[in-house]
Amino acid sequence: MTDYAHHMADFFAFLNKSGRFSPHTVSAYRLDLARFADYLSDLSFPEKASKESNRILLRSYLGQLHDSKISNRSIARFLSALATFQKFLNDKKADSDILFEIPKIKYSRKAAAFLSPGQVAEVLEPLGETKAKKKGTVRAENNMKFRCLRDLTMMEFLYSSGIRRSELTGITVQTLDESRSVVTVMGKGGKERTVPLGKPALEICHEYLKLRQVKLDEFETESDYLFIGPGGKPLTVRSVNRIVHKYGLKAGLRVTPHMLRHSFATHLLDNGADIRAIQEMLGHEALSTTQGYTHITAGRLKEAYKKAHPRA
Repeated sequence: MTDYAHHMADFFAFLNKSGRFSPHTVSAYRLDLARFADYLSDLSFPEKASKESNRILLRSYLGQLHDSKISNRSIARFLSALATFQKFLNDKKADSDILFEIPKIKYSRKAAAFLSPGQVAEVLEPLGETKAKKKGTVRAENNMKFRCLRDLTMMEFLYSSGIRRSELTGITVQTLDESRSVVTVMGKGGKERTVPLGKPALEICHEYLKLRQVKLDEFETESDYLFIGPGGKPLTVRSVNRIVHKYGLKAGLRVTPHMLRHSFATHLLDNGADIRAIQEMLGHEALSTTQGYTHITAGRLKEAYKKAHPRA
């Protein structure tokens, strides 16, 4: 399909520039559409494809995906990519030899994994040990104390505010307001929002900021970013993943930054927080996205009911 391949570069440049799509989504869309383009290039088309032939063609491709054991969720993502691409072509008024009617694909939304409050405490507990277990040089002990304080602050921020890992790495010293117990983050689509921080997060952050400045002086550099690594450079999303995973394993758990975000929302709901307030804190555009957490809570309530009520 030469028409599609011709406009793909412009399409992905548009996605990256718009800021409405995460890098992960753009990467997934690119892979999905590239595979579809390869499929189309192996086929022969009539000069003027009909609406019916287009429908059969797309259904045939979807059938191929299904036969390859591709999940309905992944198929729905491909259709979303295709629909977004076609909208781009229409808005651009580009000539396209084939446009497809996008069918609806149903899939069950996977329940968000989360930790219990006790498990969160287990994950965070070893981070409080800010002294080196093995005696070494003063510099080595200070390095370990710095890393422990930084990592604990990061973990507390993720669980205390429910922010995304990409939002965490973008926090600057200027966007942290200790006096108001809040931090302002840049969410999806370049939208700013201000979220509250808990007392433990603020207390450990206060200690971390002191050692952070010492580190920057050692590196003989400056940085606006709150969370820094070697050479004073800002931590990457990959570093955040690695750090959270490492401390999760110490507690015998497989933990991701997103799991701490899910735990934040679930625990707020369990304790009676208003769902629209949670929506605002999470930065969800649609309330339906936040409502996914109510299914988790409702399921746990039903399970407790079945175990405890004599007429359940």
